[in-house]
Amino acid sequence: MPRTDPVLLFDLDGTILRRNSFPLWVMSMLTGGDPQAGLRRRAALSLRAQDLLIQRKLGRLSHDRFLRDLQSLWADIGDGTTAARLQAKLLKLVRPNLAPAMKLLGEPQTDALLATAAAAEYAEPLGRALGFHYVLATSRGPGRDAPCNSGEVKRERVLEFLKQQGWAHRPRIFFNDHMDDLPLMELCQAVCWFGSTRELRAARAAAPNARFVPCRGLRPDEMHQLIAHLRQSVEAAQLANTVSASWSRAMTAP
Repeated sequence: MPRTDPVLLFDLDGTILRRNSFPLWVMSMLTGGDPQAGLRRRAALSLRAQDLLIQRKLGRLSHDRFLRDLQSLWADIGDGTTAARLQAKLLKLVRPNLAPAMKLLGEPQTDALLATAAAAEYAEPLGRALGFHYVLATSRGPGRDAPCNSGEVKRERVLEFLKQQGWAHRPRIFFNDHMDDLPLMELCQAVCWFGSTRELRAARAAAPNARFVPCRGLRPDEMHQLIAHLRQSVEAAQLANTVSASWSRAMTAP
């Protein structure tokens, strides 16, 4: 019998974190990096970050190209102090009601994936600090125009990852907050929703086969109960489908 317990999928910005991590990442570069570095070097790095930001504000850079250029700048900063300070700030932004979900990451029976459009340079170490064994983020691509890990790109990368892990046929519970991830939400049995009420209505209409549960206002104990219920109900439905499919094959076999 194949496994029928669900894989837990998590978005980062607006879901695990109460706000978008991207502006904080940009700000860490606008300040020029480690205060212990030389003043001239810090000023040069800050000016480069400011120039990229201005180009973005003027519409001369797409978001994806802006992110790619920032990744190159981050590599030039290359100090652990700036990264550590950014991570400390981001960890303080974790939603308190997601504490039960984060605890699940340490359980051997839980398979989970953090899938985010955030830059891998900080999203991967942040994911490990949160307890994730697996993180799919926007890695430095082959060129400035390589797409970020969002929308259909995220969906395809997640599906390929699940296939590689042998999890492709297991049900999925997705913790998410934004319509950008609709391509992936459409392939999930349940969505724990942390976005706006307006977008929730749109998401339900666009992905009618997924069960959407508003989660942003839940207390930690309510979230704990909800996750336990969703895991059990999703697994039960998957088991029933598996048994039904096996029975149908047996009845039609020669």
